[in-house]
Amino acid sequence: MTILCYHSVAPGWDDPVSVEPIDFDAQCAALARRGDVVSLTAVQAHVAAHGDAPAGTTVLTFDDGFADFVDHAVPIMSRHGLTASMYVVAGSLRPEGVQVDWITGLDAADAPPLLTTDQIRELHDRGWHIGSHTMVHADLPTLSEAECLADLTESRELLSDLLGTAVTTLAYPFGHHAEHVRRAARHAGYDIALALPDKPEQGERYAVPRTGVYRGNPMWKFRVKNMGLYARVRTSSAYQHATGAASALRSRIGA
Repeated sequence: MTILCYHSVAPGWDDPVSVEPIDFDAQCAALARRGDVVSLTAVQAHVAAHGDAPAGTTVLTFDDGFADFVDHAVPIMSRHGLTASMYVVAGSLRPEGVQVDWITGLDAADAPPLLTTDQIRELHDRGWHIGSHTMVHADLPTLSEAECLADLTESRELLSDLLGTAVTTLAYPFGHHAEHVRRAARHAGYDIALALPDKPEQGERYAVPRTGVYRGNPMWKFRVKNMGLYARVRTSSAYQHATGAASALRSRIGA
């Protein structure tokens, strides 16, 4: 099982979080041939019970709520008969909007546009799953539990009111979480919360592991990332030790 995490699908945005449409199309074609992509909602009960999706399935998720999801990602996925979950920064629903200040090296003024409320509502009405990505994309472990609870509750309620149905899934900004963050997610009314681990951690319903797909990932790497054991191997202590040793060796050679 794999839950893949995307952010943007847009031509010409030279940033790690943005996959070129031609590459995304090739990835979707490969997934369609396998025939194992399912919606998160279809396996949500299993994820809540086991902290992971069922073996032999792939779930697609998108974080941040960039408008290019509608412009590029949705048409490509629809052509291949695939579906995905979109995690929206709910502060974008407020009249003043939200600053996209979380992309490293990108000035907020130069950030690509986010989905409008009408686009989010239309996506939901067409069957695309919408979840919460907090209010302003804050790094939740840096907040107190009370601050996390307030943020996660407000974002869930704003989205639920917009869509006319309960929003019960959350994706942590940057994939970061901690014990008090997970506790706040539960108390805020979420059924599951998705992470993006880059170090060893125990998966559970409020720390469901995902694997990020980034700009320039070749097809062989995409296929490896879509293997069920990839996330477990990458976040294992042995892998972390090996990559740390390799990095130290490269540093010594470079010196």
